[in-house]
Amino acid sequence: MRDAVLVQRLRKPIDLGNPIANFQPMNLLVMFIAVVLVGTLGPDWRWPLAACAAFLIIGWCAGRGRAHTGAFIKLLLAVGLILFVLRALLTPGRPVMQLGPVAVTEEGLWAGLDFSLRVMVICAAVSLFFIVVPRPRLALAIERMGASPHASYVILASFQAITDLGKNTRVVLDAQKARGVETEKNLGNRIKAIFPVLAPVFLVALSQTEERAIALEARAFNVPTQKTALLQERSVPVAEWVAVGAVIIISIVAIIGGVSGWFSHA
Repeated sequence: MRDAVLVQRLRKPIDLGNPIANFQPMNLLVMFIAVVLVGTLGPDWRWPLAACAAFLIIGWCAGRGRAHTGAFIKLLLAVGLILFVLRALLTPGRPVMQLGPVAVTEEGLWAGLDFSLRVMVICAAVSLFFIVVPRPRLALAIERMGASPHASYVILASFQAITDLGKNTRVVLDAQKARGVETEKNLGNRIKAIFPVLAPVFLVALSQTEERAIALEARAFNVPTQKTALLQERSVPVAEWVAVGAVIIISIVAIIGGVSGWFSHA
């Protein structure tokens, strides 16, 4: 009875409980690329700003709004703000503020705003895609497109290795703290703690890699036969194809109109 229930559950297609999250990963990728092109090829800073807002709205509609908004704010502070400051300081023009030997120019402020927003469109799209699409589902979609199981596994294992590395780092850091290794306070203590933390982390990572290789070999992963998957993708509904086509058409019209000046004021 248990085996029958398990088999029936594994035969069910993936359902993440949200219509946007249930989009086929490659369709979602195509739609995101279309929005990114609109934001990055638009004639002024309002286009990438609108694209960033669109990705934030999509994130909330997909049920991942809090995670995506947090990631977007971190990227904005770490990437967007730095690019804005560099452009504001390095672009020649009419100075509006003097900061020591360099001057902030009016042209630099507008150039920095425009450039940083265009970069943030890409950051928003990438972060939202990997927040909405689970890694196993992405690997399955890549394999369904014709890629070899080895390629899909390498992609899946690469993402999983990043997650595992973060978890292992936190575990080793806590263990070293319990042993009396000073990892906080001043910068000198933190630098000294790098090697006691990194060495165990890399040893654990190498051990996990070997365990995965043994597990794959035990499951006959290298045998040249059809591979089975525990996940089953649902058939793509007509409404999803319509949504993808509509986004592509609207993006093409918006790009052509922006380049041709259709939306500019007389």
